[in-house]
Amino acid sequence: MKGNYPYAYFANPNMNKPIEEIWADIDAFSMEVFHDEVKQSSYIDFMIPLPPLGYEGKTTKGVFLSQGVDYIYQCYPDVNKIFVSCAYSMWSSYPWSKKADAYCVCYDNPEREEWFRKTNPDRADKILLPLQDADFTNEYFMAPAWNTPKDIDVLCIARMSELKNLPTFASAVKIYQQKYGKKLNCVLVTGSDCSADFEQEELRKMREALDGPIEDYMEIRHRVEYGDIPKLYSSAKLVVLPSLLEGKNRVIQEAMACNTAVVVFKDLNKYSRGRTPIFPGGPNGGGGLEVPVFDPECLADTIHWGIINNAAFKPRRAYLKYNGRLNFINKLIDSIPYFRENLPEYTPGAIEKNRWVDLAMQDNYQLSFIDYLYGKNNTIQSFRVCQDNTYILNFYYSRFGVQPSIPYPDFTKLDP
Repeated sequence: MKGNYPYAYFANPNMNKPIEEIWADIDAFSMEVFHDEVKQSSYIDFMIPLPPLGYEGKTTKGVFLSQGVDYIYQCYPDVNKIFVSCAYSMWSSYPWSKKADAYCVCYDNPEREEWFRKTNPDRADKILLPLQDADFTNEYFMAPAWNTPKDIDVLCIARMSELKNLPTFASAVKIYQQKYGKKLNCVLVTGSDCSADFEQEELRKMREALDGPIEDYMEIRHRVEYGDIPKLYSSAKLVVLPSLLEGKNRVIQEAMACNTAVVVFKDLNKYSRGRTPIFPGGPNGGGGLEVPVFDPECLADTIHWGIINNAAFKPRRAYLKYNGRLNFINKLIDSIPYFRENLPEYTPGAIEKNRWVDLAMQDNYQLSFIDYLYGKNNTIQSFRVCQDNTYILNFYYSRFGVQPSIPYPDFTKLDP
């Protein structure tokens, strides 16, 4: 990651600046992995929503997504022979990658896109995709757990970071108890043991907001096994995300896929989103609630309304209409001119019905297109470049006759 982290935006929903300056502030930071930052412990995702295909004398490229596209091109300069590359910044910024064919930019925001192309003429030719890696959520893994009672009132899954506004969330939990005379069954999942100094500082701020031990108001779970996450979401009446600015948070997607409503501040990512709604179908689409004011009491009131009206929400129905892997791949393929021009039997919005694609998938990988999309052979769909070394890319290179122009990298020689 590089650039200037925009701390001023984390707890201020109303920046008194022209929108162009705000966009510049957001784009001044990226969580991409750059070549001078890579170590043995680094992870650089290589996600392949669609692999290269060859059938009946016709070959088409695949697509990969990564937060380290330029480093991948440095290690594998021939990768563009069989893949279209899409960079994502793991943040609300547009990626900084110079080599990527396309940028995942989180949201459809025409005004911001126009500004970006004018102010970055060297990258004005990039394809801008209103997607992020979080949109590749598997809606059949992230699904309601059968026969699971909703015995958690409020679930918050957030790392101990200043941008998550966890002290504001803590204040809301305390206000709820005081105002409504009921203690919330509240669970906070942090994803780490919270031993780092900056994490301890956030815990201190939460204790200060609660004027007492955190455990008196909520249960803290440091880690949850990935396979247990759908049941955890399914156990909650509401999932709360207290952030104002970050990337495209996957918690919103995963919770809705598990049929749990989400509560967010209406100002979440408002500068990067533009007119794109937070929830699929808009604020009345059944996915959750937008807190109208960045204020802990307003958050507490919204949580209360969400709990007593919980049966009114239809999050999974709203989610599946616009999101999930099948919607993701169709948006991706439809947005990239290469596929419109080169994919046999191409029909917009219907790659799952493309007979050539399905025949080629079976011929090349012994999988149907749908089985591949939903991870039946995850080893060839998603890997991490440094840890998994050269095996998977060598598999694709050899299968499609690509001769490496430079030797494969030896990641064991990287600094620990």
